[in-house]
Amino acid sequence: MLYDYETIVVDCIQLERIEFIAKLDALLPAIWAKQYGESVTSSLNLLTVSFGATDFEQPFCRFMFDHLSASKRIDVENPEVNEDRVVAVWGTSKPIAIRPRDQSRMRGLLQHVWISRFPKTDRGHFFAHTMGGGLDINLFPQSAQTNRRGLWRKMENYCAKHPGTFCFVRPIYSDKGWRPLLLEYGIVKMTPDTTYHFWGNVFEN
Repeated sequence: MLYDYETIVVDCIQLERIEFIAKLDALLPAIWAKQYGESVTSSLNLLTVSFGATDFEQPFCRFMFDHLSASKRIDVENPEVNEDRVVAVWGTSKPIAIRPRDQSRMRGLLQHVWISRFPKTDRGHFFAHTMGGGLDINLFPQSAQTNRRGLWRKMENYCAKHPGTFCFVRPIYSDKGWRPLLLEYGIVKMTPDTTYHFWGNVFEN
């Protein structure tokens, strides 16, 4: 079930666009960190990686990442510890020139074990390639059925066609692994009169 993001959007309805995005950028990561912390049993080593603008005027993208393998408090040989993984991704979409994907680089991600470890999955993008998303930290094991058609693709296309749209993806894990069980996808539609509408869905993965 989606968190009550609609209430947050309604509470911020009077803010101008830049103030609104800044408010979401301040409020949502704390919510996601708390939710994630309540779902795991091991210690956390959360960090945020940012790409793009820093003033909210231009597109940006942030990744909250649980980088357990870099924590000196963690015994990385302990099988009870969660794998390194993304906790949340958020930002604003940007227009990009049509360009081919770096397919060889994508295939290189866990090339020799991907099929056996993640059958029937794509190397999905948290932030779609069509709206400015990159590779590396942005890639994850995603259900091919979810990734290639239906509402997920429709939401990605909306962000791509409306540059500057605030959106997020929050992976929800059921075990200690890297592949999410669910994907919480949220978009805030911003009309010319600065009326904000939340559009969200939870996808199985």
